[in-house]
Amino acid sequence: MLKCFAGSTLPLAACVAIFILSNGASAQSLSQAITNMSSATITYMGYNETGFMNTSEYYGPYGYVQPNSQSVPKPNVNVDIVPGCNILRNQFAVANYSGPLPCTLPGQAAPAPSSAAGGRRLMQAAFQNTNTSASCEDLRGKIVLITGASTGIGRAAADRVAAAGATVIGTSRYPWRYPQPPNWSLFQMDQTQDDSVKQLISRVAALHGRIDALYLNAGRQYFGDTANSDLRQMQLVFETNFWGPVRVFQAALPLMPKTGYARVLITSSVESQQGSPGYMPYNAAKWSLMAFQEEWVNTHVTNSQTNIQVVTILPGTVNTSLAYTGIFGCPELAPSGVGKQAVQSYTEQGLDTHDVGEAAYRLLINPNPPLRNLIMTDSQFGQIIPMMCRRYTLPLEEFYTYNGTGPNITAYMNGEPKAHKSYNCSIHCGGRQFCGAGNPGSGSSGTDTIVAY
Repeated sequence: MLKCFAGSTLPLAACVAIFILSNGASAQSLSQAITNMSSATITYMGYNETGFMNTSEYYGPYGYVQPNSQSVPKPNVNVDIVPGCNILRNQFAVANYSGPLPCTLPGQAAPAPSSAAGGRRLMQAAFQNTNTSASCEDLRGKIVLITGASTGIGRAAADRVAAAGATVIGTSRYPWRYPQPPNWSLFQMDQTQDDSVKQLISRVAALHGRIDALYLNAGRQYFGDTANSDLRQMQLVFETNFWGPVRVFQAALPLMPKTGYARVLITSSVESQQGSPGYMPYNAAKWSLMAFQEEWVNTHVTNSQTNIQVVTILPGTVNTSLAYTGIFGCPELAPSGVGKQAVQSYTEQGLDTHDVGEAAYRLLINPNPPLRNLIMTDSQFGQIIPMMCRRYTLPLEEFYTYNGTGPNITAYMNGEPKAHKSYNCSIHCGGRQFCGAGNPGSGSSGTDTIVAY
């Protein structure tokens, strides 16, 4: 072991990788260097193509939080963007991240209801009927475990919940890459590994004895078409994004209170509602998390057999660096820049992570949270709500066919998914369609070491 730079102790192979990165080696050379390394060192690779990421510059300092109440509501599109599409109101709520809280904090008066200029109904007001006079759940002294908390949504939620007085334990596959937060703990955990999960839960049990709220947020992005991708890469996505949360849930369940407050929040995605090109394993895993929630509700909650509420949040595009740690269906996509392109897209059109963190906080304190909660930018609502309306009201063949009449999904299909055409692994065989998977990765399914590219 040696120190590549101040405050970091890494194996020699990792330092070699950093040296390669810092000296301008081509992406192809880096990919080959990574492939040549043993599987034991692959988990130490740099965070993105420029080496270790300056997360403070990207996300701001730890501890940054949104105002917790009485802020000016941010504008939202009209719920009647698709006339008569009431089915969405029955299926989803809109996660509120600004304006009055959904309940009354201890010592505060009940917040005034939100209103919109010009008589327009705010989307969250129309989708979500919240009793603002009810008392909020008090997070002070609560033990909250948040997975995937080193960056992005998880980090914003950890900052926000810690600011509310909770004891927050965040997890990361690589916590040594980040400074320790000032008011919550960041521990190591890889949710694809049984032993890693058990060790983390045992540590929480020894330190605190219980888990009052669990936010299953950690996940990985994916790039690659189904026909030409390495099956093991797709399996790893599902192992990370579905079985990982289930694994953590099972391990944490014995520590959750059997009476009183107990809450599980899960990050799904609007991508769970339709199969986007180049995202199939990601879509499938996020869709499956909804099934996991339904099974829990149908088995336990409807019969009042448990106090543990399971709530999902479905973000649209969020301004995170998720794509930098994405999984590629074939090694040829790694140096092609699709991850960088995706992150640029997130930056340009994504919702701020702190807004999602605020929404997560509000769902944790809401005494009666809606089960499924959409959150995205206004421009995304304008694209995705018509798409979802078609998804739930038309035959599937009509959902995918634009016939020139509204509501339609043309704006959506001409937007972000347009770039998904480049997420095609036929690149490894000269662009021929359906030529099958190229050279497979190393290792076995379900381990972090198979992602050699």
